[in-house]
Amino acid sequence: MVATLGSIKLVNTNESESSPVTVTDNPVETGSPISDHVQRETKTLEISGFLLGSTAEKDYATLVGYMEKGTIISCKGRVYFKNILISNLSRSYNTIKNGFEITVSLRELRRASTPWVQKKKKTSGKKQSVKSKKSAGTYITVKKGDCYWKWWKRYGTSIAQLRKWNKWPDRRIPIGKRARVK
Repeated sequence: MVATLGSIKLVNTNESESSPVTVTDNPVETGSPISDHVQRETKTLEISGFLLGSTAEKDYATLVGYMEKGTIISCKGRVYFKNILISNLSRSYNTIKNGFEITVSLRELRRASTPWVQKKKKTSGKKQSVKSKKSAGTYITVKKGDCYWKWWKRYGTSIAQLRKWNKWPDRRIPIGKRARVK
């Protein structure tokens, strides 16, 4: 089997994938979803194989460059990974005359996304009239991980006022409901 790491072809002999999670050591409340108490860790992939032919040294130097520069690559073999980084690279010179054996450790690059970035609304170019009435409030849709403390930090409304408006216990804020935050 041949695996492709970025632009380098590797005759692979073994691929092993790991998808760990961290499980909480703290007690879990009865009736609360267990998915809130598990944190996904970074997936890893380890490939062992051979770089062969007259370009073996050049190919190895390219892989070292990918690793040292933090180049984001993809891996196509028995398992397909995209957005990965090389975290470790080792080679051994066994009895192969036209190349050498290498082991490559790869880690998935997890990109953070934030719900706090707001898209700018397009305007028609016309001036909008300013309402003299007091605004009815600012509402959001509750997402997983939202809590009164986060809303206080984001919107500046006191936690006591948030509790009064929304009337949910701190640990039972329902996902998908509308919540007043300002």
